[in-house]
Amino acid sequence: MKKEILIFWLVALAIGFGLAALLYRYAAVTSDVLAKSRIPQPMESMQDVNLGSAYGTVSVTDLVGYYIEHPPAPKGTAAADDGQHRFGGC
Repeated sequence: MKKEILIFWLVALAIGFGLAALLYRYAAVTSDVLAKSRIPQPMESMQDVNLGSAYGTVSVTDLVGYYIEHPPAPKGTAAADDGQHRFGGC
């Protein structure tokens, strides 16, 4: 029984590593793309972001401006945060 389990896990690992080795070239990026990704780009040169049917297409400049004008609320300042968490059950 122990021998069969060991053989199963060795075969499963070999298949996993084999698939990873075969599919690596599809997931890897070229050195040019990697070098370009490390250089910050100005937000004016970025493409517009599609936020779905509710908001449509919005520029990155508008998104950053909205975030600066409306920062997220700090933790613990929510109106309904009473400090207790109730979970369903019996």
